[in-house]
Amino acid sequence: MKGVVFDILRDMVEEGYGLEGWNAILEKSGSNGMYISTESYSDDELMGLVAAASEVTGTDVNDLVFLFGEYMVQEFHARFPIFFDRSKGLIEFLLSVDRIVHVEVRKLYPDASLPRFNYQKEGSHSLTMIYRSERKLCRLAEGLISGSAKFFKQSYIMTHDPCMHHGADECHLKIQLTGDANGI
Repeated sequence: MKGVVFDILRDMVEEGYGLEGWNAILEKSGSNGMYISTESYSDDELMGLVAAASEVTGTDVNDLVFLFGEYMVQEFHARFPIFFDRSKGLIEFLLSVDRIVHVEVRKLYPDASLPRFNYQKEGSHSLTMIYRSERKLCRLAEGLISGSAKFFKQSYIMTHDPCMHHGADECHLKIQLTGDANGI
Protein backbone atom coordinates (compact mmCIF):
# COMPACT_ATOMS: atom_id res chain seq x y z
CA MET A 1 0.00 0.00 0.00
CA LYS A 2 1.38 3.40 -0.94
CA GLY A 3 2.29 5.92 1.75
CA VAL A 4 -0.23 8.40 0.37
CA VAL A 5 -2.99 6.09 1.65
CA PHE A 6 -1.50 6.23 5.15
CA ASP A 7 -1.26 10.02 4.88
CA ILE A 8 -4.95 10.23 4.01
CA LEU A 9 -5.85 7.94 6.93
CA ARG A 10 -3.85 10.17 9.28
CA ASP A 11 -5.65 13.26 7.93
CA MET A 12 -9.05 11.62 8.46
CA VAL A 13 -8.22 10.58 12.03
CA GLU A 14 -6.75 13.97 12.94
CA GLU A 15 -9.78 15.74 11.48
CA GLY A 16 -12.13 13.70 13.64
CA TYR A 17 -10.04 12.97 16.73
CA GLY A 18 -7.14 15.40 16.68
CA LEU A 19 -3.44 14.68 16.91
CA GLU A 20 -4.08 12.97 20.24
CA GLY A 21 -6.34 10.45 18.51
CA TRP A 22 -3.75 9.72 15.83
CA ASN A 23 -1.03 9.30 18.45
CA ALA A 24 -3.24 6.91 20.44
CA ILE A 25 -3.77 4.83 17.30
CA LEU A 26 -0.04 4.77 16.58
CA GLU A 27 0.70 3.69 20.14
CA LYS A 28 -1.94 0.95 20.11
CA SER A 29 -0.79 -0.36 16.70
CA GLY A 30 2.93 -0.15 17.47
CA SER A 31 3.54 1.93 14.35
CA ASN A 32 6.00 4.81 14.21
CA GLY A 33 3.65 6.75 11.91
CA MET A 34 6.38 7.77 9.47
CA TYR A 35 5.17 7.34 5.89
CA ILE A 36 6.54 8.68 2.62
CA SER A 37 3.78 9.11 0.02
CA THR A 38 5.65 7.39 -2.79
CA GLU A 39 6.96 4.46 -0.74
CA SER A 40 5.18 1.13 -0.34
CA TYR A 41 4.17 -0.28 3.04
CA SER A 42 2.64 -3.60 3.98
CA ASP A 43 -1.09 -4.10 3.89
CA ASP A 44 -0.75 -5.49 7.42
CA GLU A 45 0.56 -2.10 8.56
CA LEU A 46 -2.57 -0.37 7.25
CA MET A 47 -4.93 -2.97 8.67
CA GLY A 48 -3.14 -2.72 12.02
CA LEU A 49 -3.82 1.01 12.04
CA VAL A 50 -7.46 0.44 11.11
CA ALA A 51 -7.87 -2.16 13.88
CA ALA A 52 -6.26 0.24 16.38
CA ALA A 53 -8.51 3.06 15.14
CA SER A 54 -11.51 0.82 15.70
CA GLU A 55 -10.45 0.22 19.30
CA VAL A 56 -9.66 3.88 19.98
CA THR A 57 -12.83 5.27 18.39
CA GLY A 58 -15.25 2.46 19.18
CA THR A 59 -16.21 2.27 15.50
CA ASP A 60 -16.59 -1.12 13.80
CA VAL A 61 -13.67 -1.97 11.47
CA ASN A 62 -15.95 -2.44 8.43
CA ASP A 63 -17.64 0.90 9.10
CA LEU A 64 -14.24 2.58 9.44
CA VAL A 65 -13.05 1.15 6.13
CA PHE A 66 -16.25 2.43 4.47
CA LEU A 67 -15.84 5.90 6.02
CA PHE A 68 -12.21 5.91 4.94
CA GLY A 69 -13.33 5.24 1.36
CA GLU A 70 -15.72 8.18 1.52
CA TYR A 71 -13.00 10.41 2.96
CA MET A 72 -10.50 9.31 0.30
CA VAL A 73 -12.77 10.74 -2.40
CA GLN A 74 -12.49 14.22 -0.88
CA GLU A 75 -8.72 13.91 -0.73
CA PHE A 76 -8.43 12.46 -4.23
CA HIS A 77 -10.52 15.34 -5.58
CA ALA A 78 -8.31 17.88 -3.80
CA ARG A 79 -5.15 16.23 -5.19
CA PHE A 80 -6.39 15.12 -8.62
CA PRO A 81 -9.43 17.25 -9.57
CA ILE A 82 -9.09 16.50 -13.29
CA PHE A 83 -10.26 12.92 -12.75
CA PHE A 84 -13.55 14.20 -11.38
CA ASP A 85 -13.93 17.22 -13.62
CA ARG A 86 -13.90 15.04 -16.75
CA SER A 87 -17.06 13.23 -15.67
CA LYS A 88 -20.64 14.46 -15.74
CA GLY A 89 -21.87 12.09 -13.06
CA LEU A 90 -21.34 9.04 -10.91
CA ILE A 91 -21.74 6.32 -13.56
CA GLU A 92 -19.43 8.07 -16.02
CA PHE A 93 -16.86 8.60 -13.27
CA LEU A 94 -16.98 4.99 -12.06
CA LEU A 95 -16.51 3.79 -15.64
CA SER A 96 -13.33 5.87 -15.81
CA VAL A 97 -11.69 4.36 -12.72
CA ASP A 98 -9.93 1.41 -14.34
CA ARG A 99 -9.25 2.86 -17.80
CA ILE A 100 -8.23 6.40 -16.83
CA VAL A 101 -7.72 6.91 -13.09
CA HIS A 102 -5.73 3.72 -12.46
CA VAL A 103 -3.65 4.31 -15.61
CA GLU A 104 -2.67 7.74 -14.29
CA VAL A 105 -2.03 6.38 -10.79
CA ARG A 106 0.39 3.86 -12.31
CA LYS A 107 2.28 6.75 -13.93
CA LEU A 108 2.74 8.35 -10.51
CA TYR A 109 3.28 5.09 -8.61
CA PRO A 110 4.52 2.42 -11.07
CA ASP A 111 4.66 -0.33 -8.45
CA ALA A 112 1.21 0.37 -6.98
CA SER A 113 -0.92 -2.72 -6.42
CA LEU A 114 -4.34 -1.62 -7.62
CA PRO A 115 -7.65 -3.47 -7.66
CA ARG A 116 -9.09 -4.47 -11.02
CA PHE A 117 -12.56 -3.56 -12.24
CA ASN A 118 -14.65 -4.85 -15.07
CA TYR A 119 -18.01 -3.31 -15.84
CA GLN A 120 -21.46 -4.33 -16.94
CA LYS A 121 -23.37 -1.21 -17.96
CA GLU A 122 -27.12 -1.66 -17.82
CA GLY A 123 -28.54 1.54 -19.28
CA SER A 124 -27.58 5.09 -18.38
CA HIS A 125 -28.57 4.79 -14.70
CA SER A 126 -27.21 1.37 -13.74
CA LEU A 127 -23.77 -0.20 -13.56
CA THR A 128 -22.26 -3.35 -12.09
CA MET A 129 -18.64 -2.99 -11.07
CA ILE A 130 -16.85 -6.32 -10.85
CA TYR A 131 -14.12 -5.89 -8.24
CA ARG A 132 -11.08 -8.13 -7.92
CA SER A 133 -8.27 -7.64 -5.45
CA GLU A 134 -6.12 -9.86 -3.28
CA ARG A 135 -6.76 -7.37 -0.48
CA LYS A 136 -10.51 -7.97 -0.54
CA LEU A 137 -11.19 -4.35 0.41
CA CYS A 138 -14.63 -4.31 -1.17
CA ARG A 139 -15.93 -2.28 1.79
CA LEU A 140 -13.40 0.42 0.85
CA ALA A 141 -14.72 0.29 -2.73
CA GLU A 142 -18.24 0.76 -1.36
CA GLY A 143 -17.06 3.84 0.55
CA LEU A 144 -15.34 5.22 -2.54
CA ILE A 145 -18.57 4.76 -4.50
CA SER A 146 -20.57 6.49 -1.75
CA GLY A 147 -18.10 9.38 -1.58
CA SER A 148 -18.20 9.74 -5.35
CA ALA A 149 -22.01 9.79 -5.32
CA LYS A 150 -21.90 12.57 -2.73
CA PHE A 151 -19.40 14.48 -4.85
CA PHE A 152 -21.66 14.27 -7.91
CA LYS A 153 -24.76 14.90 -5.76
CA GLN A 154 -26.43 11.73 -6.98
CA SER A 155 -28.35 9.21 -4.92
CA TYR A 156 -28.15 5.49 -5.53
CA ILE A 157 -28.87 2.08 -4.16
CA MET A 158 -26.27 -0.66 -4.25
CA THR A 159 -26.36 -4.42 -3.99
CA HIS A 160 -23.21 -6.41 -3.28
CA ASP A 161 -23.58 -10.02 -4.34
CA PRO A 162 -21.54 -12.14 -4.79
CA CYS A 163 -18.72 -11.15 -2.43
CA MET A 164 -15.17 -12.44 -1.97
CA HIS A 165 -15.72 -12.51 1.79
CA HIS A 166 -18.36 -15.19 1.19
CA GLY A 167 -16.18 -17.41 -1.01
CA ALA A 168 -16.62 -15.78 -4.43
CA ASP A 169 -13.68 -15.01 -6.73
CA GLU A 170 -14.90 -11.44 -7.20
CA CYS A 171 -17.39 -8.92 -5.86
CA HIS A 172 -20.27 -7.55 -7.91
CA LEU A 173 -21.22 -4.04 -6.85
CA LYS A 174 -24.45 -3.08 -8.65
CA ILE A 175 -25.12 0.64 -8.56
CA GLN A 176 -28.57 1.93 -9.54
CA LEU A 177 -29.10 5.70 -9.59
CA THR A 178 -32.31 6.79 -7.89
CA GLY A 179 -34.38 9.94 -7.87
CA ASP A 180 -33.16 12.60 -10.23
CA ALA A 181 -30.17 10.90 -11.86
CA ASN A 182 -28.76 14.35 -12.62
CA GLY A 183 -28.47 15.26 -8.96
CA ILE A 184 -30.09 14.80 -5.57
